[in-house]
Amino acid sequence: MDTLRRPFFFGAALCLLLALLIELGQSYLIAGNQARPGFGVRALALIDGVLLYTVVLMGLALIVPQRVQGRLQGIVTLLLSLLLLLAVIVLGLTAFVTLSVMLSLLLSFFGFPVYLGLFGHFDRSSAAATLALLMTLKLGFTVLLVLSQQRFLHNRSLVLLILTSVVSGLLLAWLHALVPGLLVSITDAIGAIIIAILAFIWGVLLLVGGVVSTVKSIRLRV
Repeated sequence: MDTLRRPFFFGAALCLLLALLIELGQSYLIAGNQARPGFGVRALALIDGVLLYTVVLMGLALIVPQRVQGRLQGIVTLLLSLLLLLAVIVLGLTAFVTLSVMLSLLLSFFGFPVYLGLFGHFDRSSAAATLALLMTLKLGFTVLLVLSQQRFLHNRSLVLLILTSVVSGLLLAWLHALVPGLLVSITDAIGAIIIAILAFIWGVLLLVGGVVSTVKSIRLRV
């Protein structure tokens, strides 16, 4: 039970990588080459990027000596967490500004036709198909990861991160289905902002971990 079953582990990593590529806009991975509308699906990549990095670290432990990995992990984690926080701020602010513009147009008598022209035609069916595919890949990732080693379930941070990813996808799908079609652009932006906040929290935790690991590595060298 303590042996890592590598085929299942690498299969899990592949499922997560495919999900991340779709979230980043690789539409050729989606059946029918469907578009990926809105901010919400892109925001999911912020959380899944952290999850994939965590899985990569676990995979590197299989082939890289722990002493070498310990020296590199701190600085790499520190740099990636800073990049993640920057991406969160950019996407979150963009979604917030866009949401403010949409609400201003929607609540304005003369702005309402402009809103309809710019934001009233959200491709909900493509978004739903994309989210369904993402959930399938994440389910496959979770099942394969557990099959590779049941002890992963004892890693609370990993389990919470997986739950954050899954719940974020379900929340976004619910927000898309909650309102009439002409308002989906608004709920999509709201979903992106919520997901960005969750990603910011994980980014801060990752940053703290990177700082601690870097300081320990420096002390060991001294």
